[in-house]
Amino acid sequence: MKKGMLIVATCLMALNGYSQDWGWGDSGGSGSGSGGSSSSGSTSSGSTGTSSGAGSGTGAGAGSGAGTTPTLAVPTIGTHYDDAPAFHRETPFTTNDGRPGIDDAVVVPYPFLREADLKFRRRIWRRIDCRQKMNRSFTWPKNPVTQIIYEAATKGLVRGYWTDSLNRVKTPEDCYKEGSKLVVTQIQNWRNPEDNEDLVDTAYYDIFKWEKIVRFEIMEDWLFDYKHSELRPRIIAIAPMYEEKFPNGQTYELPLFWIKMDDLRPTLAKSEVFNRYNDVMRISWDDLFNHYRLFDSYIVKTTDWDDRYLSMRTEFQQDPIAMLLEAENIKNDLFIFEHDLWEF
Repeated sequence: MKKGMLIVATCLMALNGYSQDWGWGDSGGSGSGSGGSSSSGSTSSGSTGTSSGAGSGTGAGAGSGAGTTPTLAVPTIGTHYDDAPAFHRETPFTTNDGRPGIDDAVVVPYPFLREADLKFRRRIWRRIDCRQKMNRSFTWPKNPVTQIIYEAATKGLVRGYWTDSLNRVKTPEDCYKEGSKLVVTQIQNWRNPEDNEDLVDTAYYDIFKWEKIVRFEIMEDWLFDYKHSELRPRIIAIAPMYEEKFPNGQTYELPLFWIKMDDLRPTLAKSEVFNRYNDVMRISWDDLFNHYRLFDSYIVKTTDWDDRYLSMRTEFQQDPIAMLLEAENIKNDLFIFEHDLWEF
């Protein structure tokens, strides 16, 4: 009689969608379990999202079901575009000489340029490798620019964009997910801890961290000011890069997001950078990018009819040396153009 009542109670619980925990872990959080009937000796785990027993049930809750891909949990970030930019640095112990600090810095505007005085413009894309000797300040431990730019977009402080066209806004949640990879590996079966060769598949997401950024791509315009007779560059946007391996075995560098330099300058102006020439002269990242241009880079693209990178052209795909020589030719063309503007 008691055995029959137990079987009826078990069936009612299965019909109502309840899951019984027998001490092997959580039962899936707020989700509901579904599937066939299971025996009284079944086990369930919400943390791994798997279930075993005589029946074929799956648990849907904090974890994913057996044989399914886990989802990436993205926090709700929101936008903070109207917040005042805060200075980003490690405060050193220095003598107070009465001069304004880096936290009081403001953006120095570009010189006014009339549209009628703009006689020439050429758009160029450059790559900045932080591992080069001249770019070692990009990874300054006290205030790395990789962290500043990455957190500016992923925390909703500035607008991120999907492409260098700067016409589609990328939400902070999408910027946070970009670059994360699904990793599938094997671990020891927790149900059989005695057998070291009993392995089970498990999957998790490797969240992208700003420490993995080693390259930046900048999009800049070279402008000739007819009134002041100057050919000077102006950075339009910047993008941190990450590596993505495709099924064909090739690895490509892709942008995490694009940020307009005008939106990022208030934050960079309040962020100090290491000055290798003089400790008294404290400069900001805005000075390094937009005024002094204390970085080394190489050209990867210019405006052309096909709008392709140099590495995507057929004549350069198997010859990287020729691609670097072509980048030098593009830079030399700008020099010759400026030189031919004058007569000696």
